[in-house]
Amino acid sequence: MGTRRLGNLTGDRYRLLISAEEAKSGTATVGGGPRPFLFLLFRLSLSLRPMITLNHIGIAVSDPKPLERLFELLGLKKTHTEPVAEQGVVTHFIPLPVVPSSLELLEPTDPDGTIAKFIQKKGTGIHHLSFLVGKGDLDAMSAQLRAEGYRLVYDAPKKGAHQMRINFIHPASAGGILIELMESGA
Repeated sequence: MGTRRLGNLTGDRYRLLISAEEAKSGTATVGGGPRPFLFLLFRLSLSLRPMITLNHIGIAVSDPKPLERLFELLGLKKTHTEPVAEQGVVTHFIPLPVVPSSLELLEPTDPDGTIAKFIQKKGTGIHHLSFLVGKGDLDAMSAQLRAEGYRLVYDAPKKGAHQMRINFIHPASAGGILIELMESGA
């Protein structure tokens, strides 16, 4: 007598197969391997929610070459150019590595601090783009950027969130974009 499947639910991430024996024992099968049943139900509930991922960050430029050069120095290369006549633009795509990323909401605590001044001057909005560099690479990358004529905000890296060492490429030399470079300090 074979296993009778009670359910076969498919979400974006998991295929959940539950037999009577699995339901009774408290385990179920995901992709062929047993997992605790409650864990699977939790993961299934997550997979049934709409998945939102960052696709791209659009940066308006009159000439893409200077920023393409900067991003190339940061190890990011353009892979695709596509005219979009309906929007009146030519798009230039520079893929980012697929790694966990975050949205960082910056709430000022010092009325004279950088973020408070930014909000007073421009209102709420995107403040900077942040790139993680390899451990031990921030000082060498900063020196290379300076040698290439890019202006950095700090003479030496400072402490940032998550025990990171940080520095910023000044917007005046980065197409109007404040770019943070961060390195694990731990």
